[in-house]
Amino acid sequence: MEDSTAGKLGRPPISDRVIRVGGAVGLLPLLRERGIEVEALVAQVGLPVTAFDHPDNVIPFAALGQFISLAADRTGLADIGLRACMRTRLGALGTVGYLVANSESVGSGLTCLQTYLHLHDEGAAPYLLLEDGVAILGYEVLESGLAGADQIAFGALAIGANILREICGAGFALREVTFAFHGPPDTSFFRAHFAAPVRFDAVRTALAFDAALLGRPIAGADSILRDVLMSQAREIDRVEGSELATDRIRRVMRTLLATGSFGQAQVAGAFGMNRRTLARRLQTCGTTFREVLDEARFDTARGLLKDSGASLADIALKLGYADATAFTRAFRRWSGTSPAAWRRKHAGF
Repeated sequence: MEDSTAGKLGRPPISDRVIRVGGAVGLLPLLRERGIEVEALVAQVGLPVTAFDHPDNVIPFAALGQFISLAADRTGLADIGLRACMRTRLGALGTVGYLVANSESVGSGLTCLQTYLHLHDEGAAPYLLLEDGVAILGYEVLESGLAGADQIAFGALAIGANILREICGAGFALREVTFAFHGPPDTSFFRAHFAAPVRFDAVRTALAFDAALLGRPIAGADSILRDVLMSQAREIDRVEGSELATDRIRRVMRTLLATGSFGQAQVAGAFGMNRRTLARRLQTCGTTFREVLDEARFDTARGLLKDSGASLADIALKLGYADATAFTRAFRRWSGTSPAAWRRKHAGF
């Protein structure tokens, strides 16, 4: 009965979720510099090389993960995701990036990023969290065990750091960078790019910085352009999300879970409805709030157990459990085995 909760929502496979290639356009030149035959490598994951010709092209999120995983193996660069994105700026995110750049303040810009990044990247969910005067901009890959998830996360935070530098302006500095993945043998590129302490095997993939910066106005922001871009983003979101689809539920739940605000009222509020309406809508999708929450917790737990060395106590805290014992009971109910046994089987330690 292992992994028994998987698929209860009847969710689409992650291969159906797509990502614009704008954030990954630096990958192919990097491979060519290393003498890699790019066309053959791209074809190996079932994509045409022309898929990377324009930043607005979209490819399956899983295919990008497979491609960047192969690229890491072929080049021997365990930090290739970071290297490929070190020069990627806001414009690579298309409409979403320009909306962030023209927001009134850093905080409102990052709120737009959290709300609309799915228009650029459907395979992950960003979130903004405040903790004791520290702002945390995080990135959650939605599918546990996805090939290349670590490299995608490395690249995402490289871009995130560039975004923060662009919108915060002079004097910006990160406090800490954490990854919910194992670190590569050589972390020198991480230290150089982030210019801050970098920690791996953490419970979240995130950038931490001074929360006071959230109120800083974004220099050069154009309010007229912002209104136009916001209208475009809302219209695209309305057309693509006209129904309370299971993948949208899943994304919102993962975002709220990461911020520790995952009660039924908070989830309902994220969809602009009350708890009763949410319950009815979930029922039409053939599920319940508890099943959605369990799936989000199970997916998050599996990712942390497989890809990081985070302790059971830390994972329990992230998932909203009082202690590791409560988490272990829940995980056994979901999978039929203990988290420690699952980790030994799937992560090799």
